[in-house]
Amino acid sequence: MEPVLDWEARYQAASVPWERDGLNPAFTAWLPWLEKQQGSVLVPGCGRSPEMRAFADLGFYAVGIDLAESAARFQEAALTQSEGRGEVVTSNLFDWLPETPVDIIYEQTCLCALKPEHWAAYETQLTRWLRPGGSLLVLFMQTGEAGGPPFHCDLDAMAELFAPDRWVWENTPLRSEHPLGVYELGYRLTLR
Repeated sequence: MEPVLDWEARYQAASVPWERDGLNPAFTAWLPWLEKQQGSVLVPGCGRSPEMRAFADLGFYAVGIDLAESAARFQEAALTQSEGRGEVVTSNLFDWLPETPVDIIYEQTCLCALKPEHWAAYETQLTRWLRPGGSLLVLFMQTGEAGGPPFHCDLDAMAELFAPDRWVWENTPLRSEHPLGVYELGYRLTLR
């Protein structure tokens, strides 16, 4: 599958309005739960988000994947500043599989960056990356508008995409305001 945009060109042109100045408020809200967890975490479409280093600092083996070379290099440099461990993979999401499934996936802005016709394939990929019983910390972008990216992640469509035969929805949503003037709804899902 082809990426929606030339993400590397966006980084080079400093045209990355989805970036935050700090950790996503949802990450901070999930922190008490995260501090009781261990193992490996995957951040798909990690970009230059500070969550990669934050996961490593918490003791997770943090794995980031991004199509943009400069974003991957940024994360590699950030991980060298951490006391934790991790790695960054430069690849198309649909071409990569980890050697072993991870314990947690932190899905922050990758889903909403993909065209909706790719969402089913992405959900399947998430099930390949995550171990059974593992947690998906997912933020569904709420733009209320057609088009994108970011694409609106209608909750009815998300409930169908992350269907109960494969996923258990474990919490009420966290609302996270976004710098673009929209917001995300965060949920913790468990893979059956």
